Amino acid sequence: MADLSSTVNSVVGGIVSLIKGLIVFFVFANILYPTGMDPVLGLTKLVNSFMDGGLAAYSHC
Repeated sequence: MADLSSTVNSVVGGIVSLIKGLIVFFVFANILYPTGMDPVLGLTKLVNSFMDGGLAAYSHC
């Protein structure tokens, strides 16, 4: 069972590291090359949508 837990932990850690790397890459790419997207604003909107949607579900209880 510890083997499975270790494997799942490694996979989740790898996915989180990949997502963090992509966020950093897109932020630096936007600094070096002006693009039409704003990764920081997009990330902020994504987090706010989870916060608003997640907390709204608990307000009906």
